[in-house]
Amino acid sequence: MKLICATFVLLVAAAASSPILEPENGGRYFESDPVSSDNKEDWQLVPDVDGKMHLVNIASVNSDAEPLFDPVADTHFRLFTRLNPNSGQLIVVNNNAQLAASNFNPALPTRFMIHGWNGGGANSGASMARAWLDQINCNAFGVDWGAGARTPNYVLARNRVGITGHAVGAYIEFLHRNGLSFSNVVVAGHSLGAHVAAFAGKRVRQATGSLIHAVVGLDPAGPLFSLDDPANRIDHTDATYVESIVTDGGRLGFEHPVGHANFYPNWGTTQPMCPPNDFTGQCSHSIVSTFFGASFNSSHIFGATRCRDLNDIRNRNCVQSGPSRRMGGEPVMDGVSPVGSVFFLATYVDPPFAQGPR
Repeated sequence: MKLICATFVLLVAAAASSPILEPENGGRYFESDPVSSDNKEDWQLVPDVDGKMHLVNIASVNSDAEPLFDPVADTHFRLFTRLNPNSGQLIVVNNNAQLAASNFNPALPTRFMIHGWNGGGANSGASMARAWLDQINCNAFGVDWGAGARTPNYVLARNRVGITGHAVGAYIEFLHRNGLSFSNVVVAGHSLGAHVAAFAGKRVRQATGSLIHAVVGLDPAGPLFSLDDPANRIDHTDATYVESIVTDGGRLGFEHPVGHANFYPNWGTTQPMCPPNDFTGQCSHSIVSTFFGASFNSSHIFGATRCRDLNDIRNRNCVQSGPSRRMGGEPVMDGVSPVGSVFFLATYVDPPFAQGPR
């Protein structure tokens, strides 16, 4: 039986992961038939991007009331640069004239931020884009797949991860045809968005034989993603360098090390700046984006110690087993860590959180 990462009550081993949907009818995507279940263990509390809790049936993909989602037409990309840091420029895939008229500069580093379940909108990714732009001159894209992610059905949103990631990958290929080097591309995503980022990397690798520079998973979603199914989740093969930052592992986040470097701030579970009644993990699951944005400031280094393995994290006893390094930051570090490397770091409870090199 596949190992399934869990929410705080996860008894989901009995519920099989739903397959990634495939395109039909010339590129339009249709949802699969509903799956019914009367098993009470199939119901889980899962937070959306705003931290609101939803009781969802993880065995159901009933989409009778859902509009069709076309990931190519319904995924929006807004460009933020130092010339327009507060108002993103909407640029449609394969519209060369629109791209040429924008502030996009193919010579600059290019960053993408992808939201999670029930996120999206015109401001999607804007705050992270400004954090990037405060530190580096770059093209910062906010990826809005809200048409697929804004649904009360978590399973349906999860099933749209693969096709959305492929749309993001196709967009990166479009920018590459207009002069962008894959080695200048970093794609970050939170929760479900972390797996979307991974699929973007998979798409580029499959379509071109090249790898983007980095994928950064910000507490990648755990529910309905399997450790033994790397083709359908974030994995170290998705980019030259893959980083995972785990802040709510074993509840809402995917606990296991899946990248080259895998960071576990404050042991990767309940975060000390979150309230003591954060029983569902919604605060700990969300704070990772704040950590990541703060890490761009080179005066606040999130130094981390390399541990022996995940058991050191679980046992809260990190025995140093290799060189220390920083979490996050700009520029994104090259793949200098062996696959599956595990790192621990403590943070302060107040901004800027970083305690400096260890």
